Amino acid sequence: MDEWVLLGLVVLAFPVMTLVAFVLSLTHRGRIRLLEEKVVALEAQVAARAFAPPAAAPLAAAPVARPPEAPAEPAPEHILPPEPAPEPADASMPLQDVTQPPPFARPDAPSAPGAPPAPPAWAPGDLKERLAGFEEKVGARWAVWVGGLALALGGVFLVRFAVEQDLIGPAARVGFGLLLAALLLAAGEWLRRKDRKAGFEGVPTAQGYIPDVPSVLTAAGTMTAFGSLYAAYELYHLIPPQVAFLLLAATGIATLLAALLHGPALAALGFVGAAVTPFLITTSDPNAWGVALLVAAVAGSALGVARVRRWAWLAYLAIAGVVAWGLTLVVFDVPQAVSASGALGLVLLAFTVLLLAPGLLWGPQAGPRPDPVSSLGATGALAVTAAAAVSGHVAAAPLALFVLCAIGVLALAWRVRPATFATLAIALLAPAILTQWVFPAEPGTALAPAGPMAGALPEPARLSVGHFVTYGFGMGALLLGFGLGGARRRGRGVFALGWAVAGTLGPVLMLIAAYARLAELERSLPFAALALALAFVFTLASEMLTKAGRRNGATVFAAGGVVSLALALTFALEKGWLTVSLALAALGVAWVSTQRPLPGMRQFSAALAMVVLARIVWLPTIAGGDPGATPIFNWLLWGYGVPALAFAGAAFLLAKGGDDWSRRVHECLALLFAVLLVAFEVRHLAHGGDVYAPGTRLFETGLLAAIYGAYAVGLSRLATVTGRWLYRLFSDLVAAFAALCAVAGLLGNNPFATGQGVGGPVFNDLLLAYALPAALALGFAAMQPPGRAQARLAARALAVVLALAYVTFQVSRLFQGPVLDADAITSGEWYAYSAAWLAFGILLLAVGLWRGSRTLRLASAAVMVATVVKVFVSDMADLEGVLRALSFIGLGLVLVAMGWLYQRLLAREKPPAAASGPAASGPAASGPGEAAS
Repeated sequence: MDEWVLLGLVVLAFPVMTLVAFVLSLTHRGRIRLLEEKVVALEAQVAARAFAPPAAAPLAAAPVARPPEAPAEPAPEHILPPEPAPEPADASMPLQDVTQPPPFARPDAPSAPGAPPAPPAWAPGDLKERLAGFEEKVGARWAVWVGGLALALGGVFLVRFAVEQDLIGPAARVGFGLLLAALLLAAGEWLRRKDRKAGFEGVPTAQGYIPDVPSVLTAAGTMTAFGSLYAAYELYHLIPPQVAFLLLAATGIATLLAALLHGPALAALGFVGAAVTPFLITTSDPNAWGVALLVAAVAGSALGVARVRRWAWLAYLAIAGVVAWGLTLVVFDVPQAVSASGALGLVLLAFTVLLLAPGLLWGPQAGPRPDPVSSLGATGALAVTAAAAVSGHVAAAPLALFVLCAIGVLALAWRVRPATFATLAIALLAPAILTQWVFPAEPGTALAPAGPMAGALPEPARLSVGHFVTYGFGMGALLLGFGLGGARRRGRGVFALGWAVAGTLGPVLMLIAAYARLAELERSLPFAALALALAFVFTLASEMLTKAGRRNGATVFAAGGVVSLALALTFALEKGWLTVSLALAALGVAWVSTQRPLPGMRQFSAALAMVVLARIVWLPTIAGGDPGATPIFNWLLWGYGVPALAFAGAAFLLAKGGDDWSRRVHECLALLFAVLLVAFEVRHLAHGGDVYAPGTRLFETGLLAAIYGAYAVGLSRLATVTGRWLYRLFSDLVAAFAALCAVAGLLGNNPFATGQGVGGPVFNDLLLAYALPAALALGFAAMQPPGRAQARLAARALAVVLALAYVTFQVSRLFQGPVLDADAITSGEWYAYSAAWLAFGILLLAVGLWRGSRTLRLASAAVMVATVVKVFVSDMADLEGVLRALSFIGLGLVLVAMGWLYQRLLAREKPPAAASGPAASGPAASGPGEAAS
């Protein structure tokens, strides 16, 4: 029994002994480091003296190259003459620089006689520094941080264990928690004063001073105090809310003062630990106001510390924590969470005004640039209040909190110039609330609560259409007024631009959100009138700012007027006019930029064009899936054709001001919309108006190949004339699309495989799918510059393949009719294939001889080889009688004629000097016929 007791004592004492040894090692570590630094410094001094040259070296001992005009200085009389230099052992050995260590020398290698000891190739201090750095990270940095966090969490978990096991009463639990917090705080302060008295102010490293033990102990005590006070209020209701608020505020002030003394470690751990306290101490009856109270107290303390110590990272952390908790309260179904979240947003705005706003109250000094800290704080407050407003279908109280917060942010930005860009958050969040508005159900409709369950569940308080209109007009007018006033007040700088963007973007988005919510994207003349009125107001504002010399604001308001005019057209007309209107707005902005070259107008035009592209991606059919049944003249023509022309016109207008990215955006979109117009119109035509119909037809792929081919030829010609790489790039892309469509016609939509009719004897789908793309491929090859031989060769090869396919299918069409069937091929049709192939090969040879094209002659040879293989392999077995004889006779005559032509061609192209020369006069000289061959 005694042995077991002794063993238990040893096991319990082992961690304590380990901790004591660790603390002792940290205590003596500083002294050892000082001794090592002194030893290294002494060694460096000795080495420097050993390598230092003598004060005045005589010419006989160390000859030094001097300029001829510099007279030699006489040696001082008090220096003795030097000893003669020793003779080298071998005069043939090269001289070495004794001031540098020999290459690859070992550190323990002996030095040459008479030479100073060479320094080692590697310094032992490198390994010591690396080990010391690792020791600093593990022993002095990580251990302190992790130990402090573990100590704080241990105290919290100890309280939680006592709660779960019901060991002690609520008051005792809170008392023990506060006692532990007091002990930790006292220990931290005692160690801090002791270190200060001993002159120990931290261990310097490459990254600065590492966190010391007193600050971590104080942080752990702060965390424990926050958790204990929160448990006393939330879990056990031992103290009323007013007392809890005072105690938490006092704890926050204590944390502030302690962080000022102990540094960032306390601030980081104290804030994180206090912020996660509600997650660690749970209850079955949560109170949203209690969580909001705790978060507000912790955030205020952290922001106060950040302001005094100028720690921007702590301010960002505090803002992120408040926003995260505000959104968490909204997401979770907790009573009064919406109201508490909205109040938390107002508290964050108040802290921003008091502590973070530059040049205001206790904020930092204002600078010439935008301040990200105060802007982020105001934006976070708006985000929290907006989330609370849309939760519960836009109730009155949360909406009022958002409006109050928005007015506060506008006032803050008006007073504090670096916080101007926080107003952009209002311009985005205020319209978002309109999109989530849920109106009260009308009596007698399916939306109204009815039946036996009516009134059993509480219905959310919903605001009427009148409130909707009041809110929309009020927020739009507020943003417009502040935006115009701010743009006029701030002059020409970036802050005036921020005010102008908020003053135009906000009203426009409010109008669009109201139109989408009330008119449900249908035709609405009242909204068109509102858009026209807004365009008129923006135009007046632009003129006012232009006369006042505020060019940045005038640019933004002019662009807003163009956008509002486009919206008026959209609201007044039907279906897909939004796409058309935005494209025309981009053209209008480009024209305005040529008339009044305001800064940013060209870029704004390109941005509107990108909005049109986004609209197309969202709704490709332009008109909600029903572009109309009329071929060509339908909504696709307006939705893609008008924007293509508008973008082309904008690119033409912007070319007067230079070739920048805004002009290239318009050019790219004009080319892209032209391609999309062709693709959708062809599909609409091929499938009777249903662009989403499954599958493709030979007519569709052939028509696409032909149109894309013509498009590629035109762009290639345009690229050659203008020399612009953009046209060449689009030419290659469209040519690749044409080739893919042609190959799809050969493989997937082959008439022998699909069994679909091809049309009339001459003008049919075969002409459209194979012959016309082949001709366009030849035209594309002819348009290529000399340096693009590979593209030219690929286009010609595709043209030959498509032309041969057309010849083959056309022969089958003449024999079988509109519907082609591979099993219905007769002997006469099979013989006609050979004859048609021979004729096609002769035609290629003739054109090749006429144009002097070796490529066409080689293509002719390839067709002839294929014909020979067909005749000898297939015709010999499948044909009978006169057809077999005629097949071979025709092939033989054609091959003989081609051989005769090639002989004449080679004889004509061979240089005259090739037939004469030394070899021609010899006994082995060839005759004329052999030379020609």
